[in-house]
Amino acid sequence: MSYTTAYPRLQASFLKYCGLEYIADQSVEDAQFYSWLDDIFDVCFVEAEGYCSQPLRASVVNYTFLHEQAKKTQLNEHYWKYIPYSANTQLTSLQWRENDFAVYSTVLATNYAFSTDSGQNFVIYRNVNKGQFRAQLSTGYSDANTPNTILQGITEMAAWIYKHSVDGGNWFGLSSVSTGGAGQNVSSSILSEIKWQKYFAKYRLAVV
Repeated sequence: MSYTTAYPRLQASFLKYCGLEYIADQSVEDAQFYSWLDDIFDVCFVEAEGYCSQPLRASVVNYTFLHEQAKKTQLNEHYWKYIPYSANTQLTSLQWRENDFAVYSTVLATNYAFSTDSGQNFVIYRNVNKGQFRAQLSTGYSDANTPNTILQGITEMAAWIYKHSVDGGNWFGLSSVSTGGAGQNVSSSILSEIKWQKYFAKYRLAVV
């Protein structure tokens, strides 16, 4: 039974980078290898997303904030709040409640807007001057529309792990990925021995 990757473009990039050919008529070992690659891609994305402080893969995120954290415009009664996500982010809905014990209700579409200025995203709203907001966001990229810089960064991270992993039973290798949970953490080796961070500089958010 063949294995179908969740990352077609990334898999093709990785195989080309490592000088490998895709095998359509897969043996059991081939299918296991391609499944292992997806696990490694996941590990690399987790590391890159931690570095960027935001999702890079397509995700749905709920971002909550208080009205007191918003800024009032000088010319009218509108308020705006910076949304700390920038990787292909769109606002899908905005909800509001008066306090922690209340139930969220949907804000009318006529009373809010989503704005992007110089790569930064903002929610603009009106007719509310207290309480809590919950913005539902779609953010990150599918494999099909992942920018080439992200593709290159993940490819080089995965290639390093591949080249430093042990063949056979321990696919992950102690020199590159932790032994717990099939490689849920990347060791210091990959963090120091390759310069993958440069590919994600555009997507890194400042954490304050």
